[in-house]
Amino acid sequence: MTMHATTADDIPVVGSRDASPAHDRADDTLDQARLMDHAYDGIREYDNPLPGWWNLIFAATFVFAFLYFAYYNIAGWGKTPAEKYQIALAGWQAGYRGGPGGGGPSVTEEMLAAGVQNPDVVARGAEVFTSRCIGCHAADGRGQIGPNLTDLYQIHGTTRLDLYGTILGGAPGTAMIAWGEVMKPAEIIAVATYVSSLRGKNLSGKEPQGKPVSPLAP
Repeated sequence: MTMHATTADDIPVVGSRDASPAHDRADDTLDQARLMDHAYDGIREYDNPLPGWWNLIFAATFVFAFLYFAYYNIAGWGKTPAEKYQIALAGWQAGYRGGPGGGGPSVTEEMLAAGVQNPDVVARGAEVFTSRCIGCHAADGRGQIGPNLTDLYQIHGTTRLDLYGTILGGAPGTAMIAWGEVMKPAEIIAVATYVSSLRGKNLSGKEPQGKPVSPLAP
């Protein structure tokens, strides 16, 4: 009786090429079909498409890029980091707790413009306006003793900073006192911001006074 030694190479493995010759031939045919004509250094390129989920993500990046560009550069809805900083700075300065003559914050046109975009600053200004200003300018700014703050006319200057200066230093010879001697810097900043937000609403009230001005840019 002749004994034959069996090695691991002689044992078919389920799922391997040796276990299924027909499957092996089918794989070879598929591989040949997916080989491309392009060859480099004797190596032929294999057509192995990217998975569908990867292509969807790649396409989504184009959609996101277009929407991002439109949001910030076409519609103008988004705020740049610099604009966000100005808005945050205006909020901080409107909350400044210094008193009159105490070295308050440095106020600029840009800071006041940014404050209009900050709901907290505008709300604080509306509160100050209601408590200090409605006797002369009416609750909605249409004017009584003082001028109409909602039309496109301004007696002293043309800018937000001019409004701030009038509130701070008053208008000699009129009922407009120097509120800088009464209110805190934070209150003056807030109410100047609020008053600037009224321009262009054109509420029917006191006749125009001063010279024509343009709407304030946001």
